[in-house]
Amino acid sequence: MSSEKSSGSMILCWDGSDGAEQAIRHAASLGGAERRAVVMFAFVPTESSRGVLGGLSGPDAPIMSGPEAETLIERGVAVARDAGFDAEPLLVTAEHKTSRIIVNLAEEHDAPLIVMGQRKRSGVGTLILGSVAREVLGAQHRPVLLVGPGSSGPYPRSE
Repeated sequence: MSSEKSSGSMILCWDGSDGAEQAIRHAASLGGAERRAVVMFAFVPTESSRGVLGGLSGPDAPIMSGPEAETLIERGVAVARDAGFDAEPLLVTAEHKTSRIIVNLAEEHDAPLIVMGQRKRSGVGTLILGSVAREVLGAQHRPVLLVGPGSSGPYPRSE
């Protein structure tokens, strides 16, 4: 379906970072306020973690407990609602790469826009870890609003 005719919910990608918050607020200021939105956060439950070397094609989402993830997404929904969105949470237990989850979610929701914040990373960090934003941009035919880079979020990531 053409993104120009999409009437579904915007996908607001949340990771707890300043960049994600800035992206949500920026999307609202561009006319997104009062629109339906899904605040998406993907994580790997602590008990499901296979460790850092669990596989390069496996989930790249942060590893945390369910209660930690719920607290984090509640904060994301609060940011989105404060910005003016009619937002609902979507907590995803990651079984795939985060970019794949975002792309599939955008299709399922017929999203008119995917909103993402970008993290600060060194050149080496980007080379080794890649970029969820870059993968979404390369795989998605829907509009993507990418704002950033912002600061790191509440869970540890390489800078």
